[in-house]
Amino acid sequence: RQHRARLYEAAGVSLEAAGKHEAAARHLRRALLLEPTPGRASALARSLLALGRGREAVALLQSAAAGPPNAETVVLFEQAADVAGLPSAQAEIDRARLRALLGTSVELRDGPLKIPADARLSSGGPLRLDAAPVIFYMSSATCRTCSEDLDALARSIPAGTVVVMVPEGAEKDRALRQVLQLYHYNWPVALGAGVAAALSVEPGMLVVAGRGGWVPVVVKAPFAASIGSVVAILSKNDVKETLPRKGWNLRPPDRKTVPPPELFPEGLAPGEDEPGPAEFTQAVESYRAKRFAEALRGFEALAARDDGWLLAPEARLDRALAMAGLGRREEARRMLLRIGDSRFQEAVDRALERVGSSSSRP
Repeated sequence: RQHRARLYEAAGVSLEAAGKHEAAARHLRRALLLEPTPGRASALARSLLALGRGREAVALLQSAAAGPPNAETVVLFEQAADVAGLPSAQAEIDRARLRALLGTSVELRDGPLKIPADARLSSGGPLRLDAAPVIFYMSSATCRTCSEDLDALARSIPAGTVVVMVPEGAEKDRALRQVLQLYHYNWPVALGAGVAAALSVEPGMLVVAGRGGWVPVVVKAPFAASIGSVVAILSKNDVKETLPRKGWNLRPPDRKTVPPPELFPEGLAPGEDEPGPAEFTQAVESYRAKRFAEALRGFEALAARDDGWLLAPEARLDRALAMAGLGRREEARRMLLRIGDSRFQEAVDRALERVGSSSSRP
């Protein structure tokens, strides 16, 4: 796999240099699939950015993130954020770190978190979100779990971390204030209507507002397992930027991922992305109609194209199935044996079993 990955990478780099960004991206994606490396992820991100596919580039960089980003990766995050119209590149780096370290144990939301402009603190002064993380604790009217929750919180965060208590409602803070006084916590209480609604969490949960509210993170009890890591991540600074970035499109980020096309019921392999070319649709229709010679010509023509839509492993699988339909089973078997780097390697193995049986039919 390493050798094949290097071949795909070399082809992708060559295509990128020739300005064939789509074909380059398809080859580089296969290289990354076979042997993931930071360099291949960066190369693929550059190809995606050249195609204007910033959202894909951001998702790729996030999935490939392992450890502190180097200078090149930070630049790519910034470029990808601007192409995708996102408000912050740092926020995307934060999301990658949080997801890699904590998985689904925390809930990542998109900002900005909008605190009412007239909200104030019981210690005096307005309630503002600064660059440093601010932890909000949502308490219930009875504050039944407050003592346990606040003890865990106090033990798990660095000294100097800003913590704000938020009652469920303006007139439901009596029990909370009693706990704060009893255990000598000097954390202020949020005053004013609308703060609890802005946080939109259940009592007993935390909301950590990072980057001035552009990275809200919801943490459920028990807090000790994750809150310290959340604060540490949101305190790192990799990108110098003014929020929101100038290229922000004022829309919520689209974080839906589009999986690659799946294997067809007949066992035929589609290309790298959708929609496929009309020639592929015609070849598939020919195969389904048992016009195997016509289907074979179509698959061979697609394999000869230089756009990388139907990469060699999938093209060989499709051609082999058409050959088997024509009765050229030994040729089909030899072609299948040459495939070792398909997205559908299990399907290749199944096809070998079928082709190897003299009584089987495609």
